[in-house]
Amino acid sequence: MAHDQPLFAACAPGLEPVLAEELRELGFAATETPGGVEARGEGGAALICLASRIAETVRLRVYDGHGDGFEAARAEALRRFGADADLHVRRSSGRVSLSVDAAGEPLHRRGWRARIGAAPLRETIAAALLRLAGWNGDRPFLDPMCGSGTLAIEAALIAARRAPGLDRTFAFERFPGHDAGRTARLRERLRAEARPVTVPIHASDRNMGVLRLAQKNAAAAGVEAVVRFERADAATVLPPPGGPGLCAVNPPFGVRLDEDAAGAWRSLGELTSRLPGWAMAVLGPDRGLERLLPLSPRQAIPIRNGGLACQLLSYQL
Repeated sequence: MAHDQPLFAACAPGLEPVLAEELRELGFAATETPGGVEARGEGGAALICLASRIAETVRLRVYDGHGDGFEAARAEALRRFGADADLHVRRSSGRVSLSVDAAGEPLHRRGWRARIGAAPLRETIAAALLRLAGWNGDRPFLDPMCGSGTLAIEAALIAARRAPGLDRTFAFERFPGHDAGRTARLRERLRAEARPVTVPIHASDRNMGVLRLAQKNAAAAGVEAVVRFERADAATVLPPPGGPGLCAVNPPFGVRLDEDAAGAWRSLGELTSRLPGWAMAVLGPDRGLERLLPLSPRQAIPIRNGGLACQLLSYQL
């Protein structure tokens, strides 16, 4: 697998600029395109699979040209990558592109989530929300409506500089001629970047059942000693010491309306008065409930999470 081969990294609609920025930091030349980012760079698909927190998948571009060359390109791709290769075809304006899936399982499946609820927050979207808020693990963190713990766990993994794909295997590792030694060296380089977490990361929820699930997920992710979970209502929770920090939250909305979404958002509004100087990042609906907060967002980025129209909202309290 050539390491300067054209790549396409897919992401949730709306996150193309965020993914492009992340890939540039990883050393890629990256260009936004609808649904993802065209990229090329040293490390190739292996680096994106192992290190990107925002990409949903990554594909190797093996052909991009007129339709009359497609069948020959397809035959060459099957010989090169094996008969079981997952090929993706896109046709537009008389041209056709052919790509092969280098990831396999979607990249948001980090491997630590024990169970998901009715409206799961994808790990990739949680990471994007944290990135937009400037989270890098240098200040306290609070999620007052943590549910199964996705935001707090992603925050802990980012603070620890633990690449998300280190303990997974990917489709590209089964390609004929794959350089296993090179991938092993890349894994070790990324693993060596890990560091201890030195800031408080607190997560709370009023539902004891989901807190138990969050604790199981944190243990599976290896951050159970880093994240402090407690049962508390968002309206009364106290922030961790050492602030100001970042409050990141995914309040109920959409299919979670049976949880009294409006009441939850009002509780979040009450909490903001106890977080002077903090930054706040919220995954909210595409309109409506954010008006229950006592301030206006500095930034609102429309995205889709599991088919639901949402916004990534950022505030300065």
